[in-house]
Amino acid sequence: MARFTGVIVAVAFYFSLFITFTSSAAFSPKSAKTFSLPVAHNVDAPRHGPSEYLKTLKKYKLDIPDGLQETVDAYKATAKANKAVAGDVASRDGDLLWLTPVGIGSPPQQLYLDLDSGSSDTWVFSTDTEKEEVAGQTLWDPRKSKTSQKIKNCTWSIIYGDFSTSEGICYKDTLSFGNFSIPNMTIESATSVSSMFTESSYMSGLVGLAWSSIIQTIPKQKSLLDYLPLVLSQPLFTVDLRHNSSEGSYNFGFINDSLHTTDVEYVNVNNSLGYWGVQQTGFSIGGSDIKYEFDEAQDVVIDTGSTLLYAPAEAVQMYFNSVPGANYSYREYGWVLPCNSTPPDFIFELGDTDGNKITGSVPGAYFIYAHSTDESCYAGLQSLGSFSSMPSIFGDIFLKSGFAVFDIGNKRFGLGSKPLNTSNQKREVDARGESTDAYGENDS
Repeated sequence: MARFTGVIVAVAFYFSLFITFTSSAAFSPKSAKTFSLPVAHNVDAPRHGPSEYLKTLKKYKLDIPDGLQETVDAYKATAKANKAVAGDVASRDGDLLWLTPVGIGSPPQQLYLDLDSGSSDTWVFSTDTEKEEVAGQTLWDPRKSKTSQKIKNCTWSIIYGDFSTSEGICYKDTLSFGNFSIPNMTIESATSVSSMFTESSYMSGLVGLAWSSIIQTIPKQKSLLDYLPLVLSQPLFTVDLRHNSSEGSYNFGFINDSLHTTDVEYVNVNNSLGYWGVQQTGFSIGGSDIKYEFDEAQDVVIDTGSTLLYAPAEAVQMYFNSVPGANYSYREYGWVLPCNSTPPDFIFELGDTDGNKITGSVPGAYFIYAHSTDESCYAGLQSLGSFSSMPSIFGDIFLKSGFAVFDIGNKRFGLGSKPLNTSNQKREVDARGESTDAYGENDS
């Protein structure tokens, strides 16, 4: 078993992303292709834990506690009111946006999209989208693409936990990452978009990196995961994100061995539900003798599109019982802890039905996620509830702590160790929009 101290996320980039490619534009299974997306994050974006929690519940169609939506709405109203004082940074919604520039069409129209291993659909805001649901997003215009073809009688609809929907029609067109392109990719053009996506003017849609069994098109279309094995040198992608750092990479088709310091250990993926599903067999708490083995292995979804780490309720309860001053906040709908505390590491054990195991740890510093008061912080480790149909979702908080391999061809997930930054120093933005070095909220 490899000691993994990592956490990574399958995400991409915000604004200053530079793309390096070693691939050609031709679509041919015979030609070896790789490409790399260096990533950067918005270190100045404010965090709001309940907003992230609500977003995850909606995404996975889980029960939403009474009052949570109102709590999030009140936060956003306050943030909007503060915009005149603190500038655009204060008006952002607390969702950390990791976006990558993606080209659609011929010639490519560049949109900033969220790469999401927790969904299969590649959908975008477009000129088909209802005008009142567009709030500054860059729109894809299929009429300006020489290769765009509408798919006859093809529609798509995604229903979220609050019963809102995103829906639209389908096209075939070329999907490009710089000079790397995939022709005849199914592009889902939104005619209507849920309000959970209209709040960010920066994000113009999603690129799904889960299996096509959960794609929401009628009739069923292929997802990006169906195409990637045909065009990549190796049918895999890796994610290496850094805590409070602008460094990192999202690589397709190859494993950069300089990015990990131990061998990558693998567990098999159960994709029967369309997700990157593994199992959690147990956990322990760093610096203590506390170790817990689940009576039955718990299902875990590895999701680059979720921010927090959601573990089984008993694991979360036991962890925070070891953190002085930590408590469950009914006002925040989650666990909070002192911002100046030093939480212990969360040591997890992943496995599969063949007996493969990966042991790793998430630094406790990563759990000081977002200020709820001056002294109390919303935790990056939360629970979805004792009776949730989705017991564990390991998102960005988990993924940042190591080097992750999403092996499409062998249906397995791998982790390796890497040097970690556990500092919670970050830039804060003053009323003039200028940044200063100070203790602030963690990035996601």
